[in-house]
Amino acid sequence: MHSVFQSVRTRFLILVAFIPVAVGCGSDRPATYPVSGRVVFSNGQPVKSGTVELLSQEHKINATGTIRSDGTFELGTFTGNDGACEGTHSAIVMQMIISEGLHKHQQDHGLPVDPMYGTYSTSPLNVTVQAEGKNEVTLTVEPARKL
Repeated sequence: MHSVFQSVRTRFLILVAFIPVAVGCGSDRPATYPVSGRVVFSNGQPVKSGTVELLSQEHKINATGTIRSDGTFELGTFTGNDGACEGTHSAIVMQMIISEGLHKHQQDHGLPVDPMYGTYSTSPLNVTVQAEGKNEVTLTVEPARKL
């Protein structure tokens, strides 16, 4: 009877030891780490509207966040604010500002960002996300040139 109990106990311990491994096998998602920050113009004024997007150079996955009126943002990859993958990312700041033919808004949307920051092929912005420590990012951009 004693050996049967030990055999069952041994099998149970082996099974319990493999449960964490089996649970992790189903996810193809890379780990994400919280990322927050601020988008500002070179004169220090906050960008008041738009979207920040990072593209992981390793995983080819995007993390996005909405720019608040004070220039701050939080990024999310799989959920709204789960952060971004570890590693180097290309960064863009996108805005859609339509001013012609619309009634005057009560909210100040601030200066428009130079369109070069809106595409990965022209944006000079890069961000490194780390697994440890805080990932607080400041993205500095230039305003759009007046024609």
